[in-house]
Amino acid sequence: MPSEYAELMNAIFRDRPWDASPEAHAHEGGDGSPARRPPRTPKGVTVEKIDLNGLGGERLTKRGNAGWVLYVHGGGYMSGSARGRREVCQYIADMHGRNVMSCNYRLAPEHLWPAQIDDTLAAWEGVLARGVDAADVIVAGESAGGTLALSLAFALKERGMAQPGGIMALSPSVTQAESLPSHSANVATDYLLRDAVEKGALRMVYGGSECTEAFLRSPVVSPLYGDFAGLPPVFLSASDTECLVDDARVLYQRLCEAGHPAALDIRHGCPHAFQMFPRMPEARDALAAGFAFFDRQARA
Repeated sequence: MPSEYAELMNAIFRDRPWDASPEAHAHEGGDGSPARRPPRTPKGVTVEKIDLNGLGGERLTKRGNAGWVLYVHGGGYMSGSARGRREVCQYIADMHGRNVMSCNYRLAPEHLWPAQIDDTLAAWEGVLARGVDAADVIVAGESAGGTLALSLAFALKERGMAQPGGIMALSPSVTQAESLPSHSANVATDYLLRDAVEKGALRMVYGGSECTEAFLRSPVVSPLYGDFAGLPPVFLSASDTECLVDDARVLYQRLCEAGHPAALDIRHGCPHAFQMFPRMPEARDALAAGFAFFDRQARA
């Protein structure tokens, strides 16, 4: 059974008046509220505003932590911010022994693709410019941020640049070129996205009807079709009732078939991108499973 907190968030999303861009509407403040105050900072965690290669962001640190997470926010490429993901980022810094840098990027519809991946790449370069070893960084993100975490690895591969130590893709979209069964089968249980995935809501960010099949199948746009050779271990997480659960499942299957180090964690009855709500037990469990996976990979 889903936790009480998961049920509460499902009820909030189910009962909210809807607009034309549900994913963007629901992500801005982390609970759908653009005006939400930042969460209380845990004892021992320091939050600072930073500049990552010209992009705004935050750095969250705690004495004794080792390694880093670059966190990329979701929001359908249309909303969200580093500040809006402070709760999950400070939870990672407090509970999982890694410092965090989170970044902003340009948003649609004012800025269409490739602005989002270009800015994520710029943020990555900004992290390395601070003297951080690429292998000590896990790139993580939820929803569109999870897609960008995967896309970044392929952008780096194209450029022959250093890869991170791991990719944590939380409820990502991995294909813009085809529909997967859960895109339509879970419309009635995904109270956040509803039919946005089924209708191809993200296509407008990539140029809408002008997109060619070859473009939509390029790995930076749709990581499902990429060759992961030379890329870091991948942790995938999703809820079995969200529309994007098959994205995680299908990508995990392909990674396993290729012999690529990967792990898949599926929770029950949670809203899309539930991992950004660390007060939810399922979110805490999913994050713990992810960092445990990367710890095992490091030891191996």
